[in-house]
This record gives sequence, structure tokens and C-alpha cells, in this order.
Amino acid sequence: MVNDYFGLPAAGMTQEQHKRTVAVAAALAVAKESVSAATSANGSKAAWDLQAVANEIANLADAIQDALEVDETK
Repeated sequence: MVNDYFGLPAAGMTQEQHKRTVAVAAALAVAKESVSAATSANGSKAAWDLQAVANEIANLADAIQDALEVDETK
């Protein structure tokens, strides 16, 4: 999924918008796997996980972008 991070953006989309879209999609994929993970807890775990994901998806996308960007100061 993040293989396309440095790819060409779709028509009408800036490179930064494209990168953010890819990072958010990757964050959502991670969140989906986390929420769907097997557990012995009841249905409240899914509701709890979804709330946690909603609160942290932007931070996860930021972390993905930070990891993919080259530090040009080094």
C-alpha cells in the first residue's frame, strides 16, 4: 500500500495530498486489522477499538508519513 507513496498523484491532486491519502489509507488498514483481531472480550471491544482508532488515525497517518519521508538534514 505505501509502495505508491512516492508515485504520481491522480489528476487534480497535489503531491502532498497524494502522500497524505496514501498514509491515511495505510493507517486505516492498520486500524482495520487491529479492530478485527480475535479476542476473548465481548462486542464492547470493537466499539472501544473503533473509538480509539477515530481518536488516533491522524496521529498514525502522521507517523507513517514521518517514517516514509527522507530526513534531508542527515
